[in-house]
Amino acid sequence: MDGVAALESAGAGQVSFLGNRKAAAQAAQSAAGCLIVPSDFVNAGGRTVIRAKDPRCVFARVVSRFHPSPAPSPGAHPTAVMGEGVELGEGVSIGPNAVLGEGVRVGDRSRIGAGCVLGCRVSLGQDCILHANVTLYDDIEIGDRAILHSGCVLGADGFGFVLTGDCYEKFPQVGRVQIGHDVEVGANSTIDRAALGVTWIGDGVKLDNMVHVGHNCRLGKHVVVAAQTGFSGGVVVEDYAVIGGKVGIGDKARIESRAVLGSGCGVLTSKVIRGGEVVWGTPARPLKEVLEQLANLARLPRMREELAALKAQVGKLLEGKH
Repeated sequence: MDGVAALESAGAGQVSFLGNRKAAAQAAQSAAGCLIVPSDFVNAGGRTVIRAKDPRCVFARVVSRFHPSPAPSPGAHPTAVMGEGVELGEGVSIGPNAVLGEGVRVGDRSRIGAGCVLGCRVSLGQDCILHANVTLYDDIEIGDRAILHSGCVLGADGFGFVLTGDCYEKFPQVGRVQIGHDVEVGANSTIDRAALGVTWIGDGVKLDNMVHVGHNCRLGKHVVVAAQTGFSGGVVVEDYAVIGGKVGIGDKARIESRAVLGSGCGVLTSKVIRGGEVVWGTPARPLKEVLEQLANLARLPRMREELAALKAQVGKLLEGKH
């Protein structure tokens, strides 16, 4: 095999996979030389297959083998600027015009892209990748194998202001941001430092592009968040929750473990979304309830016609009595 491709375009020298029933129905028409298939796939054509419990996951690993990320040569570019007390592990790569403040620590084999800025006392784990123009404010702690995409900002001040008389006074944001292992943060996403204490992102969290995490939020392990979602201050999201795109979550709301928030929904301040529940709409409510309401709305035109017909019949009956 010399590469990977989608099922419909794969050739004899390429690997593809079956991700759902529709794809399984199309397998006979595919020219792929090898298919990664579910364990119960019926191989009627006698083609080469690899059976797997989760074909998509296995295919992702195959793709990584054919398309490994190019690793830059270890060392710091001559234009990189490093403050006093910087500690670099073995095999670290630092790109052009990167700036590392005083007391920064970078773990083994981590890669810091061009134009990145790491503030004072930032701690970066092993095997991390910072793409170009990532900004980390002071006192940020990041675990191993983190991937931070271009333009993301960690540790900016939280949105904390106090109305004093007729103007707003800034509430000092003196907390920190702490990131667990295997976290990925998408392009132009932001994670604010805590006002006091810590804004915490747990192991395995995946944030899409343009996600905003407010001050003092706590995201548990393996939470997945799609693009353009915003968390107000003090939100708690428990392990394995799934949050769709363009979701807005109010102050101090709690999303319990394995809850699912549909795209575009709104969670009100201090609201609790129960574990395993699927919600949608604004304000967010159980999906079954939302679908019933939408079905009722769809019936309104017909109900209006029926009501008009009933009114006409009642009118005729009243006329007959006179």
